[in-house]
Order: sequence, then structure tokens, then C-alpha cells
Amino acid sequence: MMNDHWQLRVYDSGHLYVADLSGAADIGRQQTKEETQPSHVRTKDGWRVVIAPMEDISISRQHLGVEPLADGRFLLTNKSAKLLVSLPNNQDLAPGESSKVALPVVVRVGRKMLRLQPFQEDELLKSLPLATLAPGSDSPLPGLRVNFGQRGAEGMDADQLLAWIQAFLGLLQSAAGSEDFYAKAAAALVDLVKLDSGRVVFRAAEKWVERAVHLSTQKKSLAEWRPSTRILNNVAREKKTFWQVPELGSSTVGLDAVVAAPILDRKGEVIGALYGERRVTGIEVGEPLTQVEALLVEVLATGVAAGLARVEQEQAALRTRTQMEQFFTPELAAELADHPELLVGRETEVTVLFCDIRGFSRITEKLGPAKTVELMSDVMSVLTQCVRDFNGVVVDYVGDEIMAMWGAPKDQPDHPTRACRAALAMFESLPLLNERWHATTVEPLTFGIGISSGFAQVGNVGSRIKFKYGALGNTVNLGSRVQGATKHLKSSLLITGATQARLDASFATRRLCQVRVVNIEQPITLHELVPLSKPNREVLKKEYEQALEEFNHGEFRQACRILGRLILDHPNDGPALILLSRAVACLVEKPNPFDPVMTLDGK
Repeated sequence: MMNDHWQLRVYDSGHLYVADLSGAADIGRQQTKEETQPSHVRTKDGWRVVIAPMEDISISRQHLGVEPLADGRFLLTNKSAKLLVSLPNNQDLAPGESSKVALPVVVRVGRKMLRLQPFQEDELLKSLPLATLAPGSDSPLPGLRVNFGQRGAEGMDADQLLAWIQAFLGLLQSAAGSEDFYAKAAAALVDLVKLDSGRVVFRAAEKWVERAVHLSTQKKSLAEWRPSTRILNNVAREKKTFWQVPELGSSTVGLDAVVAAPILDRKGEVIGALYGERRVTGIEVGEPLTQVEALLVEVLATGVAAGLARVEQEQAALRTRTQMEQFFTPELAAELADHPELLVGRETEVTVLFCDIRGFSRITEKLGPAKTVELMSDVMSVLTQCVRDFNGVVVDYVGDEIMAMWGAPKDQPDHPTRACRAALAMFESLPLLNERWHATTVEPLTFGIGISSGFAQVGNVGSRIKFKYGALGNTVNLGSRVQGATKHLKSSLLITGATQARLDASFATRRLCQVRVVNIEQPITLHELVPLSKPNREVLKKEYEQALEEFNHGEFRQACRILGRLILDHPNDGPALILLSRAVACLVEKPNPFDPVMTLDGK
């Protein structure tokens, strides 16, 4: 008897459509919009196979006819009025021409590649026409439309369908990844599809490993049974749902029906499967599986896949948030996880802070490596907390220095205020730090802090491999130079004029001088920021700024007279000592022309 069973495989841009056919078939594009594509439908003359939408004019509505012949070959006929059919060996079928071929054979119709092949492996193994969708896929499922108005022929009524939907929703609401989650999926196969066994299996090193099994009460003897790797390997290879319905008298006696649906990860790779069986013994006969039941098993498998993908996404978000919390406060990290667009590179106004430990080299020389690491961890933890307390971003740690920023990634109109309050908090933390470390370091710890405000380019200043959120530009360079200027001016906390102009009366500042720093052409005005509680700060501010005005106008003797009185009362005022030394030098050297801007040769 002639074997007229064959399989059509349609390849298009990485997608695969498979149709199991018997007898003749006409292949082409949609004739009407109502016709599903891709699809294959039985007609009075054989099969109608739709492989392309109506808009694809590279394929005719009736393009290729396929007819099995008595000698085992197949007759291919070009039914198009004007388009070719490409055969192997660079042969073409012109419109109206036919050719007898042996299967398998590959032909091209328009932009589609078609493979016609005989049944060889499993004539009784059926599959859904389209590959299972990966979690998060927005691809349509045109080939899987189900007419539930004809449920009588398929053996499923509305109540059964409702039970399936409820089970599916219950699965989605379960804790994905837990053993209970897998157990519910396995139980649904038995309770709702009326299978004897339901299993959740996963691939591990090319092997299939059970994660959950559920057996019907009548078939507890199946507990030691294992799934068929042949069927599971078909599922893994094709990424489709398969079911098997053996015929009476076949070699699969004792096995009535099998269904297996793939569980995919977000990349579309098969990581596991839902597997169910209906087994019989003796004269007991079970009902065959229908395509609708196979489809519902696939829906259940996609629910498992979606749950696992959700867990994976949550774990990835948690890892990302943990990484972000190295830079940002937990609250800001959570907001960035919800609004990652805030991390996109952009130009914005920020305030940057640089802080280092004074005399660090001397201290570490006495401590040794182990104690140095312990000290640094303690100090940087304290400084980091000061930054976070005022909603700043820790950009980097470099040796004994910390860099922080305000104004990005989230806009903060008061970024200069926040940075200055954080700097003052750093100095307020010194007594406790020194109390903990005085016996070890001998000399007291102190900081040098520089703050600068202005526009900068913010975003990932690391690489594609290692993320580091930060800022680049003149404002950042200036902040680093201002921190270096604290050594030259013998002041612990300096801010630029741009920062000082944004502060209110709750801050105490003193204008120190104009400086020209390395690699920055324009002079900048520096101010000293001091705590409101500093003794005699108003007197120091008034007398120093008076002397500075005299100095800037070339009145060096008058500047020396004011500074001399100031130093008698405040001998440890570093900026006054520096300005006095500059005024005395000008009296001796009589510079012409005189430039009041102080040039700093190094950081």
C-alpha cells in the first residue's frame, strides 16, 4: 500500500513551522485575511497549507502543489501564474511545470525555504504546529487559534476549561522555584488532563532530572517509572509540544498517551519540560489526547517558565540593587531599579566633594598593612555614612581619598547645601574616630576636603565590563584641585565661589583668596567653610577679609599690620599665616606688575 504520509517544514528568518500531512497539498499565501497563517487545514482535495501573509507577493495564493505517487516519489507542480519554484541543483520549476522527486527534498518558494520529508522516526508522535514561546515574548500565536464552540468533538466542556484557567492562575500566583510550585504543576497534569502521572523534569548536563511527580491514586505503581528520553529529546530539539497516541496493536502496548511541553528560559532555550502519561494494562483502554489538551499542557508549561523567569528577573534586580547600593542610598537604588533611565549619561549641575586623610603616609608607615586596611575600612565607612545621610552618591575610593557627588543621578536643587552639610558631618565624626584609633595611630586623624559646584557630564564613567557611576568635566577636576589646595592654604575645608554663592546664612564661610590651579586657566575664588560653633569665627572673618582687600590692592604694609594683630590673638590660623607670608614677600620683592592671584604648582 502506498505510504502517503509526509512532513512539511517551513523555515523563515530563524522561525520554523511544521505540518504533518497525508496525501496531496496545495501550498501558498493567504487567500483572505480570515485565513490563519501559518496553518494547514484539510480540504476535500487534500490539504490547504498557508505559509505567508497576503502581503507577501513573493508567494502566490496557490504556489506549490504536492502529490504522493505510487512509486514512493512525490509530484511537485508550480501552480503560480508567474512565479518560480526553486529546486535543488539550481533547477527552477516554471509556472505550470511539474517534477517528480524523492523525499527528502528542499525547495524555495518566494522567501521561504521548504523541506519535504517522509515520516521516519515517529509517525504517531504529533506536535503543535508552532514552537513554544519564550517568557516575555510578544510574538503572536496565529497558528494556535482554538474554536471552543466545537468542544464536544475535542472532549472538553466549558467547566473543564474554567478549571484549567483557575489552575493556571493559581500556578502563576505560587512561589516560583519552590518545590510546591513544581508539585502544583505536576498535579495539574493528573487532575485536569486526567493523566496517570505528571512530572516536572529539568535538563542537567544532557540528562533529564525529576523535580516533581504526581500520580493518580489508581496508578501508584508508576512511582519508579522514568520518562521517555526519546520524546523529551524531541521536545528539546524542536522546542515544541509533542504528544503520542499509539494505535491499537502497535508496539507501544501498555502506553495509551504521552504529552510533553517545553519549559523555556528567557533566551528561548529548553531548560525543562512538563511530562504526562496515560497508561493502560490488560483490556483497559484510555481516551486519546486531543490537540486542545496538548495546547493546555503547553499553556501550563509556559506558566512554569514565566514563574521561573520572574524569579530570575527578581534575583537579577536584587543583584543590581545590591551593586547600586555600593554607590547609592537604598532608597535611591530602589528608585533607580524602577527608573533606570536616570542612569543615562547627560550633562547636569552637580556638587562634588573630595576628602582625604591628612598625613596618611606617615600613619600607615607606623601601622603596617593589616592595621592600615582596618583603619581605612573604619574611616571610609564613617565618611560613606556621612555622604549617605545627606543623600549623596559615593563615586569612588582611591587610596585614602573618597569622592562623592550630589545632583545626580536624581536632580537635587540644593546639592551644594547637602555636600557642605556632609563635609561638616565628616569633621564632627573625627572625635569618635580618634578615640578609637588614638592608641594605634599616635597622631590624631584629620581630613582635607575640597568642594566644587558646576556642570558636569554624569553617567557610567567605568567601562562596558565594570559599571561606575560618576562625573567628568572641569567641575570634577576643580574639586580635586581645591582639595589639594587645603594643604597650601593650611585650611581643612575649602569650597569654590560657585558653591559658596548657593549657601544660605546657616553656613559660616570666609573668603581666603583667588588661586590658579594646575591645568585650569581661569582663577577661582576659594572660601573656607567652618562650623558655626567655631570660636571667634566672626572676628577671624572680618579681620582676615579686611587684610585680603588691602593685599589685593597692593597695600602690603597695611595688610601685614592687620594680619600681625590677628595672628597674635589666633596664632594657629593657617590662612592668616599664609597671607602674611605673601604680603611680607611682596614688601621685600616689590613685584611689578603685581598679581594677587596665588598660583599653585601642584595638587
